[in-house]
Amino acid sequence: MIVIPVVLVAATAIAAFSSFGGGEAADKPQPPFQSQQLFAGEWSEGFLFAVVREPKLLADEPFLRAADERLAEMNMGLAVERDGRLLHLSEALAPSAQAAGSDGELLNALKAYTLERERDRDVGGPPWKAYYLQLGELSYSVDRQTVDGDTVYFLKNTSDRLRLFQRFFPLIPLALILGIVLTNGLLTYFVSRSIIRPLQALKRAAERIKDGELGETALVRRKDEIGEVGEAFEEMRLRLKESIALQLQYEDNRKELLSNISHDLKTPIAAIAGCVEGLRGGIADTPDKRVKYVDMIGRKAADMDRMIDELFLFSKLDLKREPFRFETIDLAGYLRRIAEEMTHDPQFKGVRIQLDAPEPGRAVPVTADREKLGRVIANIAANSLKFMDKDERELSISLKPGPSEAEVAVRIRDNGRGIGPEALPRVFERFYRADPSRNAAAGGSGLGLSIVRQLIEAHGGTVWAESEPGRGTTIAFTLKRAAQDEETSGDDVRPGGTEEEEEERDE
Repeated sequence: MIVIPVVLVAATAIAAFSSFGGGEAADKPQPPFQSQQLFAGEWSEGFLFAVVREPKLLADEPFLRAADERLAEMNMGLAVERDGRLLHLSEALAPSAQAAGSDGELLNALKAYTLERERDRDVGGPPWKAYYLQLGELSYSVDRQTVDGDTVYFLKNTSDRLRLFQRFFPLIPLALILGIVLTNGLLTYFVSRSIIRPLQALKRAAERIKDGELGETALVRRKDEIGEVGEAFEEMRLRLKESIALQLQYEDNRKELLSNISHDLKTPIAAIAGCVEGLRGGIADTPDKRVKYVDMIGRKAADMDRMIDELFLFSKLDLKREPFRFETIDLAGYLRRIAEEMTHDPQFKGVRIQLDAPEPGRAVPVTADREKLGRVIANIAANSLKFMDKDERELSISLKPGPSEAEVAVRIRDNGRGIGPEALPRVFERFYRADPSRNAAAGGSGLGLSIVRQLIEAHGGTVWAESEPGRGTTIAFTLKRAAQDEETSGDDVRPGGTEEEEEERDE
């Protein structure tokens, strides 16, 4: 705001000083007839060329009068000095000579003027200094040339320019002040406009965010600090919008959870109550009926315990309060044990269990929590059982190399009815169920696969689902390989371990 007007005014002042100060080109050593830039240009050079060729012309009055007439047309005059006295003086300069007092004083003034210019030229005087010779009320710029011992002075009347300069000089500070005021005013206006407007837009955006209106963008499209603030506001708005949407989704999920759990708990409670009434009322009048009633009570109580256990585990996982006990196990041996247990589990009666894993003796060490990994496989298998709709039910477990060398992948596939493409991306969401029915076969709390995802992610792995409607579903997850030099723990991680050793370790 200050530098721009100062530079402009300084440049203008230097140009003005150069123009008004008679700052013609400084004298340079040249042949007498090749004068430097004189006031009259080519005519002066022609005059000097003539007198250099014929020095006696400087004493030729007719020649000098003709020169005076030509110089008078250019508002100039001529003075010739020889042997310290004034040999010739143009009539146009007579009033100025009278103002000087005498010819000797006029010559002294001319010499002083030229000496000052030459001295400043030699020592590098300021370029803006104005040189002029004041004779009475008139001022002149003087150029001197030496011709065969005589000195020729060309005097140019600069009174009009000097008066103009004297009038102009007081305007420089005023122009400086005016330039500063205008520059400051304009820059302040445009800068404040460019700052205040986006700040006002950000203020309005903040007020909308405060009032909960998150639909309108708060982005200020600028590539400066204000633009960065606008981007921060926009990111805050988007995160708030996403957070609120997530909270609303959680709230809906909690409401759905309460509804589902209330229904799922009410069903076994009603069955238990019915069995109790049957036992009390004597409906179960035979030992076989009483056994069936008691067995039904036991199954329904187990279902309730399982649902409560899922809720408890999900809550602790969600709050990051579930402890993990990681160890190095042989995943191939662990899966063989799981597959064998499934074949003897009444829950999997009628289901053909297949295992595709390395043979005993080829360990696949991974770092995992034995109990949590079992819960993962149990949840996936239980979810598969709900959707098996074919006469020959199959469940296959395979151990394959992972996406990277540091991982292994476990794939559990069923031959059920599959999952539709619209539901497949959401099967791992909390409280989500692909089948919204509440029957016992396909019901559940909708937490099983969500728990699977949280447990696998806590192991540092990933989980995903693949499905073909009508042909079956595959749930796959990865685990980190353990370092080869880490010692495995447990006989199910040591190929060839005995059942006695396993029972001893479990105890």
